[in-house]
Amino acid sequence: MRISIFLRYAIPTLFICCFSAIAQDSTQFGLPEGAIARLGKGTLGKVHFSLDGSRLAVSSSIGIWFYDPKTGKELELLRYTDGVSPFAFAYSPDGNTIASAGTNEMTVITGSIASRLPSISGNIVQMRDVTTGEKRTTVSTQTQKVASIVYAPDGKTIATARKQDHTVYLWDTATGKSKGTLERVGRGSVQSFVYAPDGKTIATAGGWTDNVVQVWDAQTGAHKTTLTGHTKQVNSVAYSRDGKTLVSGSTDGTVRLWDATTGKHKPILKHTTWMGVLFQWLNAPVRSVAYSPDGNTIAAGSMDSEVRLWDTQSLGLKVTLGGHSRPVEAVVYSPDGKTIATAGDWTGNTVRLWDVGTGETRAVLTGYTHISTVAYAPDGKTIATSGDYRSDALQLWDAKTKKLEATFTKHTQGALSSMVYAPDGKTIAAVNLSDNTVRLWNAMTGKHEATFKPVNARREYDISSVAYSPDGNTIAAVGGYRKQHKGTVYLWHAQTKKRKIIYEGPDYILSVAYSPDGRTIATGSWNGKIQVWHTVTGEVLKIISTGHKGGVESLVYSPDGKTLVSGGGYRDDIVQLWDAITGEHKTALRGHTKTVSAVAYSPDGKTIASGSTDGALRLWDAITGGHKATFTAHTDIVAVVYSPDGKTIATRSTDGTVLLWEIKPTLGKE
Repeated sequence: MRISIFLRYAIPTLFICCFSAIAQDSTQFGLPEGAIARLGKGTLGKVHFSLDGSRLAVSSSIGIWFYDPKTGKELELLRYTDGVSPFAFAYSPDGNTIASAGTNEMTVITGSIASRLPSISGNIVQMRDVTTGEKRTTVSTQTQKVASIVYAPDGKTIATARKQDHTVYLWDTATGKSKGTLERVGRGSVQSFVYAPDGKTIATAGGWTDNVVQVWDAQTGAHKTTLTGHTKQVNSVAYSRDGKTLVSGSTDGTVRLWDATTGKHKPILKHTTWMGVLFQWLNAPVRSVAYSPDGNTIAAGSMDSEVRLWDTQSLGLKVTLGGHSRPVEAVVYSPDGKTIATAGDWTGNTVRLWDVGTGETRAVLTGYTHISTVAYAPDGKTIATSGDYRSDALQLWDAKTKKLEATFTKHTQGALSSMVYAPDGKTIAAVNLSDNTVRLWNAMTGKHEATFKPVNARREYDISSVAYSPDGNTIAAVGGYRKQHKGTVYLWHAQTKKRKIIYEGPDYILSVAYSPDGRTIATGSWNGKIQVWHTVTGEVLKIISTGHKGGVESLVYSPDGKTLVSGGGYRDDIVQLWDAITGEHKTALRGHTKTVSAVAYSPDGKTIASGSTDGALRLWDAITGGHKATFTAHTDIVAVVYSPDGKTIATRSTDGTVLLWEIKPTLGKE
């Protein structure tokens, strides 16, 4: 089984009891101090059932969510701050420890695409006490991300597989030290692996360069046998509960059974349509397989978004479960065999719970999006977010209830960034990174209204930031060619759709801001300079050398137009204030310990908010520069947005979620 191998070794009753029996609003789970809500649950990861079947655990980029599998109700969030995609985790057989893939240190590259990168030797598997969250053993897996984690049945060993690697690594759970490796014969990376129920054998499924299942002695690491027969990549492998049979699912569209002792091939399970028999290439690739606890059924999830259940005695197809809109990456049986949990692939974003008896869907677990940008509507009633390539959709949230109101997917294909509302609130503009365009949508209906394309933009061109003029008549988009260090500033008339180029030059443009009166545009470039332009003539009015490292990533005018605030690029931890008229330096705000990724003014102009990759949201007195308050998020912050009334700040993190913070009027200085 690819995603949840340890169905029978999951969370015991002791672990379950440590959580509240009363479900809460999921937007409130695991919030840091000062935060009032969260939008999104993070990017979808892996799934496991608890030992008694009363909980379903789903990992994401912010932690592990727990659900009632009968109702789909959220129960709790076990938070972590250092998860690494695909958010692999496993439970020890006694249920007292959870092992999850993570990293010791995160670095953020901001700009048009925010991403999390581990330090060179930072990838780890962290084992924690499930009751207290206290860290126990740490296993250093060095430079490659852990894609899968499995506990040995005796709990003394964990096995891990890394992305793009043909080796399974064995680790001592008490000391974290290496116990050896299982290096696959051939060049294929490990797609799936599983311990036999007695712990004596490990089976591994191969990657795209080999089409086999290999079996190993779990104690000595010796290669025992190779199971051949699949004609394409083997994606998933699982043992029957009695350990006598292996099942494997492949890209060739078949599910194969093997004698676990002799390695002899048993029957093939494949699509029963006559077209599938005559033309095997029509069979949908199988992504995941699982044995039912009683051994009578095999479930297989496929690229065609369907789950098929096969009778292991008659080898006939029992039922097909349809409901996913994307490939089914994971199939998991509950311990009593009455429920199946299925998860979509890395773009699917949903988990579905099925009643095995009726074949009906019990619940659909949603909210697993990866938010890549955020904006407040001018009236403050709606918050708009958009997803990256994993969840390319435009979402509208009720700012009061924090509930998702609408999701629009038409014309949003590809990662979105730098989203902004028109001043009248009727239109949303966002950069589409897949084709480097600016797209406009009706803010109420989600209807696509227009697409603005740069002039002669080659593939390597990108748009880094977009802004509306205060009167809503003009849209400014900046960017350029990163590799060539060339930049552009484009203006589009919002009604006539006519385009004007006011700058093409040697400096890649990172950020843009309109002055409150709409007469000037300020842009921040990769070379650390701020350029101020006349919006009608395109004339450069002034150039400010900021000294920011890594360029000027964020830039904002004060509401009165007299001050410009800038945030630096990579590893620049200073916020700087400039006289917008003369260009003179006013002051520097120091306190962040890592890259300042975003800056914003409060609507009344009295406060400056800054977000950093150090995970802190800091508030500053806009007049004196004095520090007013600090809020600490779970992970690095890459965007900061004030609500129109100034009472709330939304921060976006590279974990794919947005946190909302209440800003009280009585907030004082330190």
